[in-house]
Amino acid sequence: MNARVLLLAAAVILCPAIAPPSRSDSPPAASAAAPTAAPSAAPTLADLKWQPGPMTAPLGDLARIEVPEGFVFLGAGDTRTFLELNENPTSGGELGIIIPAREGAEWFVVFEFNEVGYVKDEEKERLEADPLLKTLREGNDRGNEVRRERGWATLEILGWQTEPHYDARTNNLTWAILGESQGRRIVNHSTRLLGRKGYMTVDLVLQPDLVATALPEFDALMNGFSYGSGHRYAEFRSGDKIASYGLTALVAGGAAAAAVKSGFLAKFWKVLVAAGLGLAAILRKLAARIFGHNETVVQGPPQGPGAAT
Repeated sequence: MNARVLLLAAAVILCPAIAPPSRSDSPPAASAAAPTAAPSAAPTLADLKWQPGPMTAPLGDLARIEVPEGFVFLGAGDTRTFLELNENPTSGGELGIIIPAREGAEWFVVFEFNEVGYVKDEEKERLEADPLLKTLREGNDRGNEVRRERGWATLEILGWQTEPHYDARTNNLTWAILGESQGRRIVNHSTRLLGRKGYMTVDLVLQPDLVATALPEFDALMNGFSYGSGHRYAEFRSGDKIASYGLTALVAGGAAAAAVKSGFLAKFWKVLVAAGLGLAAILRKLAARIFGHNETVVQGPPQGPGAAT
């Protein structure tokens, strides 16, 4: 996945269905307009197939994630609907989303796999933060053009919350961006989990004041991620497809970043920034249907079965 610009609106405006005209045995008056079919109601968050934990959720056919109790999971199609409802552009390749269903936990995690081939980590010691931030801002400028066209709020990248760094033990690339939209700040914590045939994009979206509490939960959650047999980074074999770019391009925007050399930034509008979260209130209203009671509270961070691979 290219890095994604995410803007989660505080409220979702939904269009109500228009009721069809009542039937009558009498013919309509000559001046009456012919009845029209009622348009389909727009989907709502309540229409999505929320799957409560604990469960093992598949991420396509190549990975899985353990969803702890007190969290909910949406599959691929519902994930894309969720993002669109909240004014987030989608790539069509999203595999799932995990959300804590409790008061105050206003964050979510999106998963998407990018089958670009084996990404070599030779650049792990050469991740230059300043040039990368410049590239992200250029892409975000293009993204704001797209947002204006769609009537969405624009975004500003303020700087790094955490500069890019690579963990050679787990083959994970991580960074975080601080952004602002409509006067509200947001942190996007991005992780790229390298695999044999590509990489899993994992994007955590949250408000800055939640970083201290949410990041430990996120880290514990990611302990429950694992690639299936044959898809792990360490299982690379001679003859496997090699990605045409390395770690620097993953930060700059993944596959779209390969166009940096030519100056083409059309897809860089998916830089990851978000604002205006109101998710906790939405989930509290759905909790009765999802969990069978009014509210779910998780006591401490979830415990995963092992480190991400």
